[in-house]
Amino acid sequence: MFSGKRHKKQGKITGAPARLGAVIAAVAAAWFAYSQNGSADSTATPDTLVCTISSVHDGDSLRANCPGQKNSVKVRLHQIDAPELDQKHGIASRDMLRNLCRRGEPVELTVTGTDQYDRMLADARCAGKDVATTMVSEGAAWVYAQYVRDKTLLSVQQRAQTARIGLWNDSAPTAPWEHRREQRHQ
Repeated sequence: MFSGKRHKKQGKITGAPARLGAVIAAVAAAWFAYSQNGSADSTATPDTLVCTISSVHDGDSLRANCPGQKNSVKVRLHQIDAPELDQKHGIASRDMLRNLCRRGEPVELTVTGTDQYDRMLADARCAGKDVATTMVSEGAAWVYAQYVRDKTLLSVQQRAQTARIGLWNDSAPTAPWEHRREQRHQ
């Protein structure tokens, strides 16, 4: 039932339950901030965290400093899957996300859960743009069909494919999930 570990000396809970608790605390902090100053100049909404970009790892993950968090939070962008760094277009995808979500700039995160690696899953907005839509429209990421909620992303991807933008300029680009599967079987 309980999968966390309890630190023997200090009685602290660690592992996935502690990280999930941290995410819940961050969402609660955002809700509190919104309820206290939910004026027109506040960009937070009840289900959105306004954090600051600390780094971008690749085309679908970043780290952000969020209210109420001592350390930066690992964020996996929901609904998209970008080429791995060792894959063709991987560096270009990472650079596209770095240009969109610049270090030190705000990011609005709508938390949707956590992934198998205990990263926060979230939809993101940087510089007023929906990150998933931008990455897909620029041919820098695939729609992650098994996790997509916003079905308009599928038509955005179709337009990028038809226009041969970014990774779609290749005749048969390898999807990141296929690349990872190939790497596991080598």
